[in-house]
Amino acid sequence: MVMPEVLEPDNVLAVVRYRGEIQYRLSDRENWILDWNRRRQEYATAGHPVLELRAMAQQRAGVAILDQDTVELFLNAPGVHRIDPGFLRKSLLERFDSAQSWWDVEFLFPIAFVDFDNRRFAGFYQDGPRLERYVPDDWKGEFSDFANTFPEELYPSAAKFWIVDGRDLLLELIERGRDG
Repeated sequence: MVMPEVLEPDNVLAVVRYRGEIQYRLSDRENWILDWNRRRQEYATAGHPVLELRAMAQQRAGVAILDQDTVELFLNAPGVHRIDPGFLRKSLLERFDSAQSWWDVEFLFPIAFVDFDNRRFAGFYQDGPRLERYVPDDWKGEFSDFANTFPEELYPSAAKFWIVDGRDLLLELIERGRDG
């Protein structure tokens, strides 16, 4: 599991569903681009300079296309950290009372839901590359508020660290921001 110093701006949190298990993983934002071939081609077509694919893939265990066939290599890569949801809950609770809105603790919340079981990617974030555009051919990519809209059987409430004693702290922070 990861220590607090890994929670820095270059890294973002994602929910990973693999073999029916929900995990929280922290990694560089670029690592959540599932199909680097697709992203690289788009950049080249637009006339931007691009790195050699092999050089790009080195940062995530040589995986250029992250899918159900390469997930284990990726999850075991040095730059992909498993985060204990208890640590996330504790970190949120420590900051909750002083937070004016969700924005004050946004770094604690996942920006993507990567479902390797159902070949589905959902992104929900305010900036950066449109991650959901770069999914493998047989995957569904969407921009969606997965934390609030995915069904219980896909993303159970029990796996959401921000639900504490029946209270949805994420919803409370969103409402606090609207009222403030």
